[in-house]
Amino acid sequence: MLQARLRACADLIRPGAHVCDVGTDHALLPVFLYRQGIVGDVIAADIAQGPLAAAEATIARYGLSGRIHTILSDGLQAVPPEGLTDIVIAGMGGETIIHILETCPWSLAGKSLILQPMTKAPDLREWLYAHGFAIEREVCAREGKFLYAVMRAVYTGEKLLPGAVLRHFGRLDLTDADCLAYAERQYLRVCKARDGSGDAAIIAEAQALSAVLEVYHEDRGDL
Repeated sequence: MLQARLRACADLIRPGAHVCDVGTDHALLPVFLYRQGIVGDVIAADIAQGPLAAAEATIARYGLSGRIHTILSDGLQAVPPEGLTDIVIAGMGGETIIHILETCPWSLAGKSLILQPMTKAPDLREWLYAHGFAIEREVCAREGKFLYAVMRAVYTGEKLLPGAVLRHFGRLDLTDADCLAYAERQYLRVCKARDGSGDAAIIAEAQALSAVLEVYHEDRGDL
């Protein structure tokens, strides 16, 4: 049984895709994708030999040795791009995901990026838009009291500086209860930063986020 955030990643992968799971750890996602018939091919990559050995043990336990390929790689450094359509980078901080994308030795154009940051999601969204990527779809995954954004991004070449709402709330559907709860938590973080700094830009961000949340609470009859 996949964790909710990994299942959300799986749901954003296109049928028949050729996938690389970066930082695969125990290869739970690649095994799930292969057993469900979602992918045409899948690579499990990790930076360290220990996690990669754990991934290979999981793959062998499900009788998939030789079908799921494993690669020792620092991010995407040693991953061959040929035939690759979808790249999953999940369970890492937003800054780490940015570093992996920045140091990729080949073009990410034409690849679908499924990203699940544990922290710094606004910074990741801002980097994506500033570097010519667009977020096609974004969902929220709940694991106990924790809420995570999971996004699919593609390269369009159009660079822009996202506003406060797009940066903090992304493309989440705020009519969904978990997505709205995620947005509220992001808003509270901005409020905390506002109260600690008094910075005019952060005050403006908080006002923009508050205005959006008020609309959705009105629609729900919370006000």
